[in-house]
Amino acid sequence: MTSEKEYVDHALRVGEGLTGLSLKQLGFEPRLEDLTADQRRLLGDDDVEWMESITPEQRDRSLFQAKLLAGALWEASGILIDQLFEDLFSLRKLRTVDREDIANTFVLSWLPPRLAQKYDVRFVQSFLVVAADMTGALVRGWSRPSCVAQELALRCLLDQVEILEDSYELDLADDWRGKLEEQMFEDMDSEMLFQDAMDGFENDVGLNMQLGLAPMNVEDWFEPFNDAAVPPFVH
Repeated sequence: MTSEKEYVDHALRVGEGLTGLSLKQLGFEPRLEDLTADQRRLLGDDDVEWMESITPEQRDRSLFQAKLLAGALWEASGILIDQLFEDLFSLRKLRTVDREDIANTFVLSWLPPRLAQKYDVRFVQSFLVVAADMTGALVRGWSRPSCVAQELALRCLLDQVEILEDSYELDLADDWRGKLEEQMFEDMDSEMLFQDAMDGFENDVGLNMQLGLAPMNVEDWFEPFNDAAVPPFVH
C-alpha cells in the first residue's frame, strides 16, 4: 500500500506534466521582481503590500502546495476518466436505469441527483467525452468549460481532488478549491442544479432569461457556450 510520503513524492513528479495551469494559478505567491512590467502595472497598492509581506518561508510553502495541487489534479483526472468508463460499463449491463442505479456509480452519483433518471448510456458516453476534453486542457492550456456538462465534469474533478486530499492527508492550501474555481469556471450557475430550492428552475424559460442563465435542461447540457466548441461526438 502506498504511504502518504510515497504518494506526495509521486504527485510532485507527475504534476510537472500539468502545464495547462501556471503555478501562480495553482496558488504560488511569486516575488514582485518576478513579475513582468505589464503584470506589475496591474497591481494595486494593496496587492503590492501583500506581496511584500510574504516571507521566504511562506513563499516556499506556497510553491510546494502549488506543485502538490498540480499532481493531485493530474491524478484526479486519470481517476475521473477511469471511473466514468466503469460507470458506463455498469449501465450497459442494465435494461433500464433508475436513480438507485445512478446512486451506486462512481462519478454519476456526483451529478444533480434529482435528474438521475436521465443519465442513460448515451448521456454517459457524451459526458465521458467532454470530461476527457476538459482534462486535456490541463495539459494543452486551460480554457473555461465549453458547456454545462463540462462545468459539471470540472466539479467532479475537484471533488476527486478532495478525496485524494483526505485519503493521503495532502498539505494543500486551505482555500485551494475556491481559488481554482475562480480561475477555472466562467461562473457557478450550474451549482443551482444541486439546490433543492431551485427544483424545476431549468424549465422556467422566463426565469432563465431574467437571470441570464444558459439552458439547464439535461438535453441542453452539451450545447456549447457562445463561441465555445464541444467534441463532435456529443452532437
